[in-house]
Amino acid sequence: MCGIAGIFSPAGKPVDSRLLVRMTTALRHRGPDDEGYVLAHTASASVQPFRGNDTIPEITNPDINAGFLFDNAPNLGLGWRRLSIIDLSPTGHQPMTNGDRSVWIIFNGEIYNYIELRQELQSKGFVFRTESDTEVIIHAYSAWGTECVHHLNGMWAFALYDTKQKRLFCARDRFGIKPFYYWWDGTTFLFASEIKALLEFEEIPRVANDGMVYDYLAHRIIDHTDQTFFESIYQLRPGHWLQIDPAGLRTHKYYQLEYSPDAGRFEETQFQRYADEFRERFTDSLRIHLRTDVTLGSCLSGGLDSSSIVCMSNQLIFGVEAVSRTLVGDRQKTFTATYNDSRFSEDQFVQSVISQTHANPHFIQPSSEGLLADLPAFVRAHDEPVISTSMYAQWNVMKLAAQNKIKVLLDGQGGDELLGGYRWHFPVFHGQLLKEFRFGDMLREMGSTHNVTGLSFTNLAKPVAQKLAKSVIPRALRGTFLGVSAYLNGDFENRSAGRATALEKSDFNLQQRLWEEETRFNLQQLLHYEDRNSMAFSIEARVPFVEYRLIEFVMKVPAVYKIHDGWSKYLLRRAMEGQIPKDIQWRKDKMGFVTPEELWMRELHGEFVKMLRGQSLRSGRFVQSEKFVSGFDRSALPLASSDIWRFLNLEFWMREFSVS
Repeated sequence: MCGIAGIFSPAGKPVDSRLLVRMTTALRHRGPDDEGYVLAHTASASVQPFRGNDTIPEITNPDINAGFLFDNAPNLGLGWRRLSIIDLSPTGHQPMTNGDRSVWIIFNGEIYNYIELRQELQSKGFVFRTESDTEVIIHAYSAWGTECVHHLNGMWAFALYDTKQKRLFCARDRFGIKPFYYWWDGTTFLFASEIKALLEFEEIPRVANDGMVYDYLAHRIIDHTDQTFFESIYQLRPGHWLQIDPAGLRTHKYYQLEYSPDAGRFEETQFQRYADEFRERFTDSLRIHLRTDVTLGSCLSGGLDSSSIVCMSNQLIFGVEAVSRTLVGDRQKTFTATYNDSRFSEDQFVQSVISQTHANPHFIQPSSEGLLADLPAFVRAHDEPVISTSMYAQWNVMKLAAQNKIKVLLDGQGGDELLGGYRWHFPVFHGQLLKEFRFGDMLREMGSTHNVTGLSFTNLAKPVAQKLAKSVIPRALRGTFLGVSAYLNGDFENRSAGRATALEKSDFNLQQRLWEEETRFNLQQLLHYEDRNSMAFSIEARVPFVEYRLIEFVMKVPAVYKIHDGWSKYLLRRAMEGQIPKDIQWRKDKMGFVTPEELWMRELHGEFVKMLRGQSLRSGRFVQSEKFVSGFDRSALPLASSDIWRFLNLEFWMREFSVS
């Protein structure tokens, strides 16, 4: 796990090595263990590696800070920061090259199937000099070219320079677990793991992207396009690669997730086969996610997903010893955010997992005081505005793990989007049955959902009716009532309101809705937060539910096996029979990763008002500033706490990064 940065001018414009060092240094938190650079003159294929201030002593390259002689001014620079996870030896140093120095790579992530790929590539005659997964990518590229990405299983963002083809080849993993941002003006290409590194280049304008701000304020959505909150900075989309050479820049979508749109008919025998296969695939995903040479722990919220990871990985760790005991200890370590208020605490379920696994639990209690103290660092770590304070709870969990010397942390992101775990999935499923004229099935499912969740028939039928009503209104006339509209700047809202139709999700097909959440919406922003929160504390977070073979299998399982008899995530619940505590397996409530956000907004009200009144608002182009601040000052805003937080966070973000 690392931070990567680079500068490339395919037209031959010299790169500024000092800028490259500043960009790479801005990513030090992603990789405090080592540092490395390469400068190249691509026309002559001249390449020279360099060391930096934090480079390990075994690497004796020239110092990039000391000045150097180059026959031709370099037009390519690659910078790298290392968080050592696999192959801790000096041979894992990057930028890494192959035997004839024709391919150079900087890589952020993990290739979980690197052992199997290494064996396959050795059978093709490739010779390995290291034990790292980085070298596997180099030889995979040499063997299969740009098609190498189809052979990789893991999370990655890498940049690879091919001296023979004179091209920079960059790729991001299938679901975007690892980030890749870039700026391109037609002459110079800059890229980095985080936006803050790109902002070291003063020529990049710090101007807010109107469309992304609107989607954030009005629709609570980020990371759904290749755009960012900065007008001229883009991100490489998940499942895409990018190539840049003298002919210019082009991107290519190399991965497309398929899904079965059918609701299906429930058959117990078929379901048991699905459950058995899910358990096998999930176990295999955990097995490869446990590959590490450093200390390992797990997040534990008490929900189905994290509990399944902790319980199943516990069997692998202490049963077949998938991980060395020296990296885990006598007991698996778990990390949990907890609260005194029972409305937000899942302690009883966490204790059930601890009792079954005998794990060593660690707890932290996020607070409004902590949020206020951490606010500048929290805002800066994320580079872009954050949708809710639940991300701050995750920040605390990562901080707790770092305090306990954990470097790899398993987490349950992606389970809800994959298996149908949110409350809003029920009306989508019920609406699908209605659309298929399966009235009896729909009524039975509504009755079962009432029994399981306690929701009234009125509350279950109302969202389905609303979706039906919306479906008969011409798309051009559709509009969603937005509580935040009263506080948006009128011109800004009028310019952006048409964006709503592009953000619509499927209302009558559960499979399609899950596919949308996996590939465009929910999962992308959750992975964004997972990466920034963990890397802020130099931790590699791994998400076993976001493993492409597991996802491809589940997306072909019909909807009736995901929501059944009123139970969400039915496939996971049954697959975990005998593996997790019963009270978690058949939990009727779903809390999610929540915080006492409304209480925090009240407790911090005076401090936030003071901050807002302390200087002119930068967000006035988007928000009716005086109306919002005056209403907030009087506690008279008829808005949910999450809406208030987004307005506040937008302003704090614009101040932190001097955005206009």
